Amino acid sequence: MSTRQDLPLDIRLMNFTSGALVLVFLLGALLVSGNWFLRQPWWAIRSVRVEGNLQHVSATALRGEALSRLQGNWFTVNLATAQNVFDQVPWVRRAMVQRVWPLSLLVTLESQKPLAFWSDGTTTAGLVNTDGDLFEVNLGEVQDMHLPRFEGPAGSEQRVSRMYAALVQDFVPMRWKILALNLGTEGNWRVQIDGGPSLDLGSDADAQAFRQRLQRFLALARGVQTHYGRTIESADLRYSNGFAVRLQGVDAPGVQPGTTMKKQQGRATGVR
Repeated sequence: MSTRQDLPLDIRLMNFTSGALVLVFLLGALLVSGNWFLRQPWWAIRSVRVEGNLQHVSATALRGEALSRLQGNWFTVNLATAQNVFDQVPWVRRAMVQRVWPLSLLVTLESQKPLAFWSDGTTTAGLVNTDGDLFEVNLGEVQDMHLPRFEGPAGSEQRVSRMYAALVQDFVPMRWKILALNLGTEGNWRVQIDGGPSLDLGSDADAQAFRQRLQRFLALARGVQTHYGRTIESADLRYSNGFAVRLQGVDAPGVQPGTTMKKQQGRATGVR
């Protein structure tokens, strides 16, 4: 009795090739039939459940801007593409899309947390979130939100946000709330206190000197106001050994608007 090894080489190669072709044909048929099966209308997505903070995300926006753009059925929908579709909805910071049986999608949305209005110095470009990222919304929806206003060169949103967070902590003892924070093109900082003074903080290129100037002013500001019985209207903190202040309605003898305050022997004195 002959074995496969007894067959001529060309016969064995022919048999192997025939078997391989049959296997390829079967695999192709299986792939085609499986693809046909998965694309049938009975696998259509039946529902989309949305979870998360939807305070600023309307059902209309989701239906009009996201759901109508989903392509494919429950099996064939590309989850990464679907996630990107939901990411484009205003007020959505991040979306996660999952398949949930039977024939449903679960969309978990993380909403944007607005921190401030943002302007590049010409127009208001949008909002900055609590991570310092710029995002766009219909500004008409947020006019009644009492947010501070940031201004700075394009791309400086995170830098301004970090400075804002630091100043918020610095101003706690004074109970000051920041109304506007501006980073000039030359690196100078200006801040407007809500119902309070405007401060020219100067540059923070030397971070230590910047902090020293600010802390010196904050340590003496309350005493200056008490001494003259006037609130500070504006202050210039760019001096290395003092600061200049303008007092509201100054009419005290010997004190003029633009008085420079220097720390001498532990107290603030006016130098004309």
